[in-house]
Amino acid sequence: MIKIGLDISKISTALCIDNNNKIKLYSYTTKKDNNIWVTETSDFINYRFIDYKYPDEIDYSKREIIKLKEFNEITSIIFNDILDNINILDNIQISIEGYSYNSSKGPIIDIVEFSTMLKYKLLTQLKGYVQINIVSPLTLKLETCKKIYKPRIELKGKKVIKEILHYENNNGKQATKFDKRDMFLCYLDSDIKHELKDYIDYNQEKILKLKDIPKPFDDIIDSFWLCKML
Repeated sequence: MIKIGLDISKISTALCIDNNNKIKLYSYTTKKDNNIWVTETSDFINYRFIDYKYPDEIDYSKREIIKLKEFNEITSIIFNDILDNINILDNIQISIEGYSYNSSKGPIIDIVEFSTMLKYKLLTQLKGYVQINIVSPLTLKLETCKKIYKPRIELKGKKVIKEILHYENNNGKQATKFDKRDMFLCYLDSDIKHELKDYIDYNQEKILKLKDIPKPFDDIIDSFWLCKML
C-alpha cells in the first residue's frame, strides 16, 4: 500500500510518501538552496526550488496570467513526483489538508487557485486508481494528538457516571487549538524512525528558541501526519 500526505501551499508545499513503511519527503519551497535548514537536510528531503517571476508593477491582467502559468508548472512538478513513486496497480491513498480560513499567509485567492489546480490534476489524471481524502485542519490536529498522547479522562455525573475524554498535549493544550509548534512537538514526542526525526531531535533546542517553526519543517511534519492518518 502507498500512502501519501500532501500539505499544499503556494510557497512551501510538502509531500510525504510512505511506500510500505519506506518514507520519502519532498519540499517545494521558495527558500534558497543555501538556506541552513535546506543544506543540512538535503540528504533526506528532496527539494524543488520555486522562483516566482510575476512583478507587481506589471499590468494586472498579465500578472494574473503569468501566475496561472507558473502555478501550472509547479503543480505539474508535484504531480510528476507523485507519479514517479506510484504504480497504478498499487493500492494508493492520498490525504490532503483542506483550507485553513484563518491563515494570514499570503493572498487566499492565490492559495485556492494553486491548490485547486493540483487537486484537479490528481482527481482527473489518477481517476479510478487513487482514493483521495480531504482532511480539515481541525481533524488533522485532533487525530495527530490522539496518536501521540493519552486522553485525560474526566468523570461526570451522579447516578450515571460518564467518562469525558479530553485530547490535549503534555502542556494541557487542547488538540483542536494546536498550531504549527504543537504539531512539531507531537513529532518530537513520537517514536518515529527517520533521518528527519534524528535531525530534529538533535536540533530541537535551537529550533524551539525561534519564534516560528522554520519552513520547510512545519509543512513537512503536517504532510507526515496526513500520511499517518491513512
